[in-house]
Amino acid sequence: MKINIIFSQNHILVNDFLEKGKRLENDLLKWTLRIIREYNIKPKRKFGQNYIISREMINRILEAAEIKPNEVILEIGAGIGTLTLRLSKLAKKVIVIEKDKNAVKALSKILEKEKNIEIIEGDALKINFPSVDKIVSNLPFSISTPITFKILEADFKLAVLTYQKEVANRLLAKTGDKDYSRLSVAMSLMAEVEKIGDFPPDCFYPKPKVFTTVVRIRKKKHNIDWKTLEDVLRILFSQRRRKLKVALYTYCKINKMNYNELISLVDRELLERRVFEIKPEEFIYLSNLIKNKSEGNKPNGKKNNNLSRGL
Repeated sequence: MKINIIFSQNHILVNDFLEKGKRLENDLLKWTLRIIREYNIKPKRKFGQNYIISREMINRILEAAEIKPNEVILEIGAGIGTLTLRLSKLAKKVIVIEKDKNAVKALSKILEKEKNIEIIEGDALKINFPSVDKIVSNLPFSISTPITFKILEADFKLAVLTYQKEVANRLLAKTGDKDYSRLSVAMSLMAEVEKIGDFPPDCFYPKPKVFTTVVRIRKKKHNIDWKTLEDVLRILFSQRRRKLKVALYTYCKINKMNYNELISLVDRELLERRVFEIKPEEFIYLSNLIKNKSEGNKPNGKKNNNLSRGL
């Protein structure tokens, strides 16, 4: 369901928050409690529904996003519109995706008079993202990993997103780190990521049990076959401490491939390394070998140790 919004300065809640709301702006917790009570919104910690109540955190997010007046912004999980209202003052248009029906009712009322906001009610994991300039979101913790993989496939230039600190550590991890994961590999290959800052539980209502990290992601141009790579990463990182030659046996078994034929194509030195010791570009090399093998084609060129292979 799409709800298109029209602008007027007279709506009482918008005025409270943006113009006459100095008191409320100094106390976002009070404003948040008022809205969730009025619209019978019950934030569920298990779904990662935590509303930002820190002006400092909102300002850091907006500064990192570097929003220009001609840009279109996508916000995933808008909640009660605390960030949305600020985004709408900076961007040409804000497209919001929100799943919670009561939150959508609140958003449609609070943002009723805004002319540059479009609300889409639905599950962000199931909706095709529109082409936008930037994605700026306080992501629900419960979907942070799958939504990140979906974001990486979307058409955007820059994203500023919030993550549970341990998930952000995986985004930022390098080869061999304890947090190195399939998310680390995908992010390294498809984007540039930087940490903006860590924020304590007091910045949210309800308070999460962990710190939150804000990161900025700049999309890279690439020609990666993500479908094959995603399958390789998913299976191999389920065995991240095993040697590659062992993990590939599981991969071949699941995908009904000839194990001996496949490992005969892979560098011997690579086969002896553990999965968490394999570099992102080497996963591209493996992915290309597997794709060629599954298509019945011979790999181009002979095997070598060039770490830029496949890129």
